[in-house]
Amino acid sequence: MKLYKFLLCACLALSVMSCDDYLDIQPKGIVIPEKSEDYERLLNYAQLLKASESYPNFMTDDVFMPYDDDMTGGFISLGLPDQHLYAFNSEIFGEGESDGLWEYSYNRIYYYNVVIDDIMGATQDTEEHKKQLRAEALVGRAFEYLTLVNAYANHYDPSTAATDPGVPLMLDKNINKTNLQRATVQEVYDQIKADLDEAAPNLPEKPVLNAYRASKPVGYGMLARMYLYMGDYKKALENAVISLQNNSTLMSLFPYKVVDRDKYIGRIDVPDGDENPENIYIRLAPWTFGFSATAYASEELASLYDQEKDQRYLLYFTKYLGGIDLDYPLWAPYIYANMAMSTPEMYLIAAECEARIGSKDKAMEYINTLRDNRIIDNVPLVASDNKDALVKVLEERRREMPMLGCTRLIDLKRLNREPEFAKTIVHEVNGVEYKLEPNSPKYILPIPPTVLRFNPDMVPNIR
Repeated sequence: MKLYKFLLCACLALSVMSCDDYLDIQPKGIVIPEKSEDYERLLNYAQLLKASESYPNFMTDDVFMPYDDDMTGGFISLGLPDQHLYAFNSEIFGEGESDGLWEYSYNRIYYYNVVIDDIMGATQDTEEHKKQLRAEALVGRAFEYLTLVNAYANHYDPSTAATDPGVPLMLDKNINKTNLQRATVQEVYDQIKADLDEAAPNLPEKPVLNAYRASKPVGYGMLARMYLYMGDYKKALENAVISLQNNSTLMSLFPYKVVDRDKYIGRIDVPDGDENPENIYIRLAPWTFGFSATAYASEELASLYDQEKDQRYLLYFTKYLGGIDLDYPLWAPYIYANMAMSTPEMYLIAAECEARIGSKDKAMEYINTLRDNRIIDNVPLVASDNKDALVKVLEERRREMPMLGCTRLIDLKRLNREPEFAKTIVHEVNGVEYKLEPNSPKYILPIPPTVLRFNPDMVPNIR
């Protein structure tokens, strides 16, 4: 069996064409990309419009799960992998169980590789447009690897990145590779940077068709995120500023409201997807509405909001849904969850970097601009010093981006490196406390058992 298929796993099941379509012999009834428009269709393939997974939220301090519950079903109703995550168990996925984050990420990388490898040889198009399509695929591949390396590897540390195991780097459409190895964390980051640097000059100023397609603000925004995770705050700030120079649009939440408290879908009227101008790069959650009605806000997360004036709390959380009164604030926006990139993230990256290496006042300016579009009668925040500014920015980041894919998990991993932000997470299940200590190896997701079985020399993550 081709071992690469076990990295992709979903490739045959989800593809509109089989993994062998790019061999010498054209399968009957299958169209092999030849024209540029064929590759453009590939970039619009439904699976490429999704990203990440919601399950890492179960490991974070954003989430609270009662043991039994009429609305969510509670801890007792979760699948075994999610129970293992919430209780910080060493084993997450058993043999034969599927890890969608790994499988679908590599499935998407395969398609990006097809475009990257072959688009320049396509017919009936200009060189400029082919370079643009290739640049979009490079951004997509970089985005996938940035998520993968932060989910399945030690957080970036310049002193250990050259030896820390990262994730396998698949950089072409060859499906016949066997006994795959993990590249180092440094090698993965080097590839992400190379992809984004190569893509930048050829990305369109504005997205083609809609924000499901990459553009210049996205390329620079992805570099800003990468440098933030690396702790290179100077370069993260530079790229966040360039991204905002290209697109700094914010959408006021004040015109929007809860339309029907008894509804799930359609509960609120906040624009989503491409109708929300803040979404500069859209990738939907595997389940379109993400983590909606899956878990409650932890007491700590809920306490960060002004529960009378912050529209993010008033719209996205509820203590009543579908005729049921709830004891805790339920995360229930029921709008398309964008797992990729938005302008608020760029404001927050710029603010964090200013707080760390620049001006506390500039940091507050960035987050107050955001808060002016979120909080009724917002009173501008003022920081006494850079340390105070950083605390305020990080709190705002939690308020703005809760329950969003791997975001909080990655933030916990990177902030645990700083003693003033390191924390122990405590989850209680049926009266028993489970703890996740700072820098625990359990923060790193396990390589799926099936992948290890078919790649015997691949280094596992010891949790």
